[in-house]
Amino acid sequence: MNLFGMGPLELVFVLVVALLVLGPNRMVEAARTLGRQVRTLQRAASEIPRLLSLEEPPEAEPPRARPSQGAADSGPDAPQPPDR
Repeated sequence: MNLFGMGPLELVFVLVVALLVLGPNRMVEAARTLGRQVRTLQRAASEIPRLLSLEEPPEAEPPRARPSQGAADSGPDAPQPPDR
């Protein structure tokens, strides 16, 4: 068993130290609070893909029509011949 990179002996040691520091009453309260926070984090993490799928993709600009190089092209966007 390898939980959070710790073996069973290290996990027992951490729990014993937490019990000595917090005491039996606060240890139960801390475990309950930790469980609630983990549950809230899991719910938020599971909503991220749903929220991302609800967003509309950014609209791409429509492609501009390229002016043709023919003689009929005399609009304002048409390339002008250089002045000599």
